[in-house]
Amino acid sequence: MLSELLTQDYIQISQEKLTWEEAIRLSAQPLLTKGKITDSYIEAMINKVKEFGPFIHIGEEIALPHARPEEGVKELGLAMLLLEQPVYLLDDPEREIRLFVCLAANDNTAHLQALSSLTKILSDKKKLTAIMTADTVEDITNIIREN
Repeated sequence: MLSELLTQDYIQISQEKLTWEEAIRLSAQPLLTKGKITDSYIEAMINKVKEFGPFIHIGEEIALPHARPEEGVKELGLAMLLLEQPVYLLDDPEREIRLFVCLAANDNTAHLQALSSLTKILSDKKKLTAIMTADTVEDITNIIREN
């Protein structure tokens, strides 16, 4: 299921220097372009971090921005953004992020299988390193497809 959601169309690599808000917006852009979310969902993800703190920081240099389904999700989706230059979540140097995985869940259960597969990949040091050092979207897609 993960490889069906995280296809090349939903993975980006950026060399730009961004703020954490810009990184969330950019990570969500493929979902917006493909009609899986609305603009309001992107703003909801950013506002959740401002309101509740850095809860999306889920691991070493990894963030999982998301909001409630009713805040603008039309269809289940995942998008990934790898940054060459890290951002600091809430401008906190302790919250360095280079990998954003934007989650758009349209209910409380459909996304769980995909998240389980993603967790398996991101908790494998070798695979995580391969993603973090990938030069192309195709490299990342191949790592995801292997699972």
